[in-house]
Amino acid sequence: MKRTIFITILTLLLFVSVAISQPPVFQNGDRIAFIGSSIAQKGGNFHNINLFLATRYPNRKITFLNAGIGGDFSNDIIDRMDADILSTRPTWAVMMLEENDLQPGLYYKSRQEEAGIAEKKQYWLDNWFRNADSIIRILKNANIKVILETPTIYDQTGDLPAENGYGVNDALQKCAAHLRQLAEKYDLPLVDCWSILREVNEVVQKKDPTKSIIGPDRVHVSPMGYFVMAYQFLKTIPVNNIVSNTAIDARKNRLLLQENCSVSELQSSRNQLSFTYKSNALPFPAPDGVNVDSFFSFSSEMNAETFRIKGLKQGNYSLSIDRKSVGSFSAKELERGVNLSLIKSTPQYMQSLKVLSLFEEYWNIESAIRRLKSLEYSYIKRFENKETMADLQNSFDEILEQNKQNKNYNTLKNVFASYMTNKPKEKEMLLQSESLYQTIYENCAPIARQYVIARLPD
Repeated sequence: MKRTIFITILTLLLFVSVAISQPPVFQNGDRIAFIGSSIAQKGGNFHNINLFLATRYPNRKITFLNAGIGGDFSNDIIDRMDADILSTRPTWAVMMLEENDLQPGLYYKSRQEEAGIAEKKQYWLDNWFRNADSIIRILKNANIKVILETPTIYDQTGDLPAENGYGVNDALQKCAAHLRQLAEKYDLPLVDCWSILREVNEVVQKKDPTKSIIGPDRVHVSPMGYFVMAYQFLKTIPVNNIVSNTAIDARKNRLLLQENCSVSELQSSRNQLSFTYKSNALPFPAPDGVNVDSFFSFSSEMNAETFRIKGLKQGNYSLSIDRKSVGSFSAKELERGVNLSLIKSTPQYMQSLKVLSLFEEYWNIESAIRRLKSLEYSYIKRFENKETMADLQNSFDEILEQNKQNKNYNTLKNVFASYMTNKPKEKEMLLQSESLYQTIYENCAPIARQYVIARLPD
């Protein structure tokens, strides 16, 4: 086993302790809307948060609502507030306005000699400021609790293929500063995504200036970038930062510590220790493209499933959980402590992977439904005839005819075709997603596990 799976525990309580998990800011039954444009619509930020909270608090069913529409300006968000956001009955809203208002094209080098360019930049920055305040007031007046997120960064420092709108990120820094003022004004929590993404991106580009925590287009966030945002969110709101913490004195057959878990039926003999263990949480399973410890000590900070045995004879020991071998350790290693969340073969981690798989299926349905909404707000709302599917098809055909020479013609054609296929299935997809969400939480339910630590032959 690599040394990274061991955690040094500086102190050990000399009595049995059952810790009460710190309650999250979100409670059972809460509905949290993430409001924004394309970065919100893709959902990677709150998908990670949802996955963390479901595995950490399996008895608290919290619904996350995708309220992002790609391409939206803040004015568009206000326009769809009643029909698209308030109508979903959120108890919380996370406002994550992006850079669309700033119109990054204004910052391209080719436009810097344009008459009135500075005034145009300031106009759109002021528009962002005004509408951020307006959106907060609308939400508060609807008795919705609000969390503010500073914008993600625009990568203006990387050697990337997309044209560089140098200065966009400086404008976004001003947006972040304005949100800090609004957080103080309205006494709201603030998650600072801009700062942490900038810091992480500096680390990335010191190694390779052609890489980015954002992506090659300088705007849209990578899977790892979404995890960084989620990490910052979870560090900002109160959450229980451990999976569990167990300590046993094998020599005295005595339980020393059980934190966020329960240990029973403890039995020890000369060469073996066994017990029943039931955690109140599951370890967080990393989605594809995410190394949770790339930039932070996430596994020890927020995902520790610590297991410590003292009083064992010198030698090596096997650890089996539910009759499945998960590793071998020396007596000294077990006394220092092992973070089981780093062992991907444990039954509890395999259970977490099942939860992740169900979430991915759920997110795929969510994405399909959200693409319907996106098209309705970006295109269909302007159609004169939209009462029937035939009306919509005629309008789509007209748009395609007008854009035959457009380089995005095939993309547009596929988007329209997808809408015509999925719109009739929308109610069915909603029902399917609700059923799947229930299944997710059923699979998060803690399971009692049988642990055996047996001395290996010398």
